[in-house]
Formats: sequence, structure tokens, C-alpha cells
Amino acid sequence: MKNQLLLLVAAILLSSFVLNSGEPKIKLPKAYVYVPSGQYTLNGETKSIQGFYIQSTEVSNLDYKEFLFDLKYQGRTEDLAKAQVHSEGWKQAMASAGPLVENYFDHKAYENYPVVNISHEAAEMYCEWLSTKLAVRYPDYYYKVRLPEEIEWCYAASAGQAGRAYPNGPYLHNSKGQLQYNYRHLGDEAIHRDKASGAITVKEGVMAAAADGTFFSPSPTISYEPNDFVLFNTSGNVAEMLREPGHTKGGCFNSTGYDIRIDAPDEFAGQAGPSPYIGFRPVISVVPK
Repeated sequence: MKNQLLLLVAAILLSSFVLNSGEPKIKLPKAYVYVPSGQYTLNGETKSIQGFYIQSTEVSNLDYKEFLFDLKYQGRTEDLAKAQVHSEGWKQAMASAGPLVENYFDHKAYENYPVVNISHEAAEMYCEWLSTKLAVRYPDYYYKVRLPEEIEWCYAASAGQAGRAYPNGPYLHNSKGQLQYNYRHLGDEAIHRDKASGAITVKEGVMAAAADGTFFSPSPTISYEPNDFVLFNTSGNVAEMLREPGHTKGGCFNSTGYDIRIDAPDEFAGQAGPSPYIGFRPVISVVPK
């Protein structure tokens, strides 16, 4: 029964389509939004960017379960082994990680949370799998599903606004004072100023709790406010893999507000293996045959 349900959800994912004004008239899953062509300045260099599609959310546990189920169904044993979720990675994030190790990927309560603890190679395999699915169903176009280039990610995360600190503007809070991102925010009680040097330091023992009273961990893939391109959680929640192995953007639930800036240095540089802090969101390039 469970396997049949997964197949049904996968079928719905691949058969649901929308056409937004201003975008090419092609068919793609509803989870993807169109990012129009434009220019973006990164590291002092301005480049033109061809329009592309990107998933509006990070890939969820349910999305990834569909992929693993299909690998198993096809008898791709070696690929299935490479693609496995390494849930023990949660032990890197917190001392009392037992519940997350046991439940985060497997329990239905976490189905719509971002998948983590997978390798860069596994994320690329997912992209190749989805490319194949789209090619079979819609043979009139070439669908190349892949991880984003850094400039594509920054362009999409900032909604095309170069120099924007965060996806929704210059601040971590909105006009109502509400947090707009999932990150390891600090309360005033955690900030210390050294009298001798004037340096500002953080007292780890008095870190503020999350806004909803929970421990620091990912939030559902659809949570907080989307940016103007309708992308959720590009800053914070989980860091997102780029096309080049060992590179990520956006920071995660355990990053500070400074480290989830769009232009922040890569906090997880060199990490291409499974991590509880890193997930991914694919982009799709479409070319007519």
C-alpha cells in the first residue's frame, strides 16, 4: 500500500503543470517556477543569464523517497546504495540527535521537510533521474535537470536584484517584526562587548531559541516568506548544493544571520559528502529539439 501511494504521488508530481505569463509555453511540474533572463553582478563581474526553471522549494524527503523507490523498482542496486540517506549524520548537529536519526527521513511527519544527509553525487543522480522522467513524458524538448551555478543561484535567490542582502530585502525581519528566515538567531542576551578591546563576541551558552520555541532544525520546505520569484528558504533552513562539488549557498538553520546572506562566504566549502546542514534544489534548462 505504501509503495502504491508513493507511485501515485510521483505520478501527480510529473503530471501537474502550469503556464505562467511571460515564460516559454512548455510543460514542467508545478513545483518549478520560471526565472526570466537578465543580468547579474557577482564578484565584481556582470554576466547575462539565460532564463531557466528552478524548484520553488528545496527537495523534500517525500520527493527523495520517490526517487529511491524508483531506483529500487528498476533494480539499480549500486545506484540505490550511493543515493542512500545517511541519517546518522544528525549526530554532527546536536548531542541529543536520536529522534532525528530515527524519524527525520522515515516518519511521515517530516515528509515535507528538506532532505539532508545525502552526498553531492546523490543529488546529481536525482537530477539525472528527473531529466529522464521528463524526457520520456515530453519528447518535444530536451530537459536538463541539474544543480545550479553560483550566479544562477544568487540571481534567483535575490529575485534578480544584485546587492540585495537577503531574498526579501536588507533585513532579517519584515515590517511586522517577524523573522523571514530559519537561522540560528541571537538574542541581545547573547551579545557581549569586551571592555578592553571593544570587540563584540557571542556567548554560546545563551543562544536564543528558535522563534517557534523548538530546537534549531530545518523547517518545512514551504515556510516563511517567499521572494519575488516565489522561492522559499533560499537563505537559511538548509544550505543548498551548487553544481561544483563541495560548494553551497544560503547557509542553514544553524547559521547566524550574517552567514545566510546571499553573498556570504560558503560556510560548508569542501563538504561534498552527506551533511545534516545541506540539501539541494534543482534547476531545469529547456531546449527545443
